[in-house]
Amino acid sequence: MTDPAPPAASAAEPPRKRRRRTLGFLAVCVLVFVLVAGWLYVFAPVSAPPGVTMADLQGVGDLQARFNADRGQPRLIVIFSPT
Repeated sequence: MTDPAPPAASAAEPPRKRRRRTLGFLAVCVLVFVLVAGWLYVFAPVSAPPGVTMADLQGVGDLQARFNADRGQPRLIVIFSPT
């Protein structure tokens, strides 16, 4: 003998249950956001490590000279543009 099949569940959830699930999901998202923001606020570095400076270059020649002077070291070029 086999057990009879359970009654078919309705395809659509009641609105109250759906709303509660959505609010629960949003609450979890807000909690994760607050935890990550708090962790970054507490553990993120306040300033650059000692010895790290930014140079105000006046042209491409200055950039090329600085780039070639640091041969053998990792380099990062950041270009800020108003547009």
